[in-house]
This record gives sequence, structure tokens and C-alpha cells, in this order.
Amino acid sequence: MRYLKWIMMVLLVLKVSSASADVIGETDKEVKRIANPILDSILEGFGTNNYQKYSRNFDDTLKEAISEKKFLETAQQIKAKIGNYQSREYLGFLKKGRMTLVLWKASFDKSEDNLLIKLVISKRKGKYLVTGLWFQ
Repeated sequence: MRYLKWIMMVLLVLKVSSASADVIGETDKEVKRIANPILDSILEGFGTNNYQKYSRNFDDTLKEAISEKKFLETAQQIKAKIGNYQSREYLGFLKKGRMTLVLWKASFDKSEDNLLIKLVISKRKGKYLVTGLWFQ
């Protein structure tokens, strides 16, 4: 169980300078417009074992932390426990310095419990990048 928790909670030390990053929106509408397609790609990549789709919007540090090899090794184990993605509900966002933490409640077909999905996204050089990802 401890190993599964570690796998599902991809925790990263966020080392983004305030000069190079910014929040992704000021309202739920703005944040959802940016964050929902990013999460769609992550969940679709996760469901189909497609690392390129899964990590498409990751920053370089997160790509190093979750390499393709590590992703492929753990995706099957996680899906065996929680199953396939079914649905989600947007809960809101928090501004954390120059980054945005976006929250969803999600359902997976093998889990009776809801999971909390957290994405940390920042805007750098005109691109929206994921700097943190958690499934809890």
C-alpha cells in the first residue's frame, strides 16, 4: 500500500523562479479552459499507456521525475488497483505564488472511493506547463 501511495502521489519540489512563471488564470472559467485539455491528455495517455500523450505538457523537471520507463512500469500496477478513469468534477483552483493548483474529484471503475487529482500548472514563455501531479 505504501508503494502504491508513493506511485500515485508524484511529488516534486517546485523550483520555478517567480520571474519565469505565472498563474494560468484569475477565474474558474479561465483556469478550466486551460487545465481541462491538459488533464484530458494526461488521463488519456495514462489509460492507453501512451507516455507522449501523458507527459505532453510536463516541464523538463517533471519529465525527468516520471520517465517513460517509470511510467510504463507503474501505470499497469496503478490501473490494477483503481481501474479505468470514468469521470471527474472540477472543484476549483488555488494560486500558489506564481503557479496554479487545480483540483478535481475523479471516479475510477475499480475504486469505490473518489480520488483527488491535483495539477500544478504555470505559464512560462507563453506555454502552460505541468510542474506537479498527484492522484490521491
